[in-house]
Amino acid sequence: MAATPDPVKVGASERGHDEGKKGAICSKSRDMVTSLKARVSQLKFNLGMLGERIDDIDGLAMVWRPRMRRSTAASKMCLVG
Repeated sequence: MAATPDPVKVGASERGHDEGKKGAICSKSRDMVTSLKARVSQLKFNLGMLGERIDDIDGLAMVWRPRMRRSTAASKMCLVG
C-alpha cells in the first residue's frame, strides 16, 4: 500500500498571505497586465495598418492585372503568329 505523506505546515508568507509579498506580487501582476494590454493594442494597430496596405496592393493589382494579361496575350500571339 502507498504511504500517505504527512501534512506539511506552511507559514503565512509561503501561502501568499504575507501583506508585503502580496502587495508586491499584485503590483507586478498589474504592471504585467498593463504591459500586455499595451502590446496587444500596438499589435492591433499594426494589423490594421497591414490590412490597409494589403487593400492598397490589391487595388493596385486590380488596376495592373488587365494590362499584364493583355501584354502576355499579345506576346503569345506574336510568338505563335
